[in-house]
Amino acid sequence: MNALPYIIGLLTMLYGAIIIIFILALRRPQRPSNDQRCSVSVIVAARNEERSIGSLLQDLIEQDYPAELYEVIVANDGSTDRTTDIISNLAARCPQVHLLDIRETPAGFSPKKYALQCAVERSHGEIILATDADCRVGPKWISTMVRYFNPDVGFVIGFSQFGQAGQAQKLVERFQAFDFVTLMGVAAASTHLGVPLAASGQNLGYRRSAFDQVDGYRPISQRVSGDDVLLMQMIRKYTSFSIVFASEPDSYAVSAPQPTWTDFINQRNRWASNSGYQLHLNPLFFAYLLLTFSCNLALLTGVILTLCGVLKGPLPWIWIAAKGWFEYCIARSGCRYFQRCDLLHCFPLWFILQIPYVVAVGLMGSLGLFRWKGRKGATEIKR
Repeated sequence: MNALPYIIGLLTMLYGAIIIIFILALRRPQRPSNDQRCSVSVIVAARNEERSIGSLLQDLIEQDYPAELYEVIVANDGSTDRTTDIISNLAARCPQVHLLDIRETPAGFSPKKYALQCAVERSHGEIILATDADCRVGPKWISTMVRYFNPDVGFVIGFSQFGQAGQAQKLVERFQAFDFVTLMGVAAASTHLGVPLAASGQNLGYRRSAFDQVDGYRPISQRVSGDDVLLMQMIRKYTSFSIVFASEPDSYAVSAPQPTWTDFINQRNRWASNSGYQLHLNPLFFAYLLLTFSCNLALLTGVILTLCGVLKGPLPWIWIAAKGWFEYCIARSGCRYFQRCDLLHCFPLWFILQIPYVVAVGLMGSLGLFRWKGRKGATEIKR
């Protein structure tokens, strides 16, 4: 037991060293340089999105990219509300918009992945851009994302934010926005270092040829989630294409935050459900996730034992303070990188909740304890 404070310290210093590397990497953003116009297919999977799908499609119709060079394919994933009617009405007025109605999902295939797989197979674009049905994008989104696709680039990670600077938001919404900016800061930094760790389905793009090389979503069809990060990791591992992060503000998407703390935790549980699978696709990413989880678990254990009088001395509190300093530095760097310094005031609450939050989400995500689109979660679909 006497060795525990020193184990906590070792884990904290390793965690901090990686954060310092990430902070340095954020100082060299990747700039777009491709000036060639490519054919583009925008794909969206929608399930019961009647409140948001119309706004997104209007955004996509009003892009500054040549209309003859892009199409929008919306895969309706078994919606039971007015989503289908909204898409159909827009498709009737705009030839760029196409409705793909998914009636049934084959056994052993995640519903969203199957919807996206069908959309890609239906597409004609050299570049595939994907976003979620509850997102909004600016008029230069397509043109800016395409500029990142140099000939050697196979996957572009885009940034999405929960709300925009200056918008009045509830505490839970601002907390999510800050948390996600910090996560995407790490994603951007790791990508700049050549070891991309994470991506979000709210905003990403890839070459159709890269998608075909890894056989699309079929190798991971049974995974409930991961249509973003698992696809990216397959392209990283099995193709010669490089991966870049889109840092230009015109490439950003805006996503709707989860309305309650319960919904927020449920979403993070779903995201965490693919952590174990990273051991197969990217052992380095798995090691980083394991270190992050172990560091937080060790600190939480140290605090509990100190409060119970089992551990003596100030070391656990010193290591928590050191971790807080490291995390504030990366959070500040991420907020500056994405021009969201208005969120930094959320750091004290975020830091207090971070340790138990990471431990709880890591455990619940691994056990598949989440719901998604009215469907009970699990790490895999039964065949």
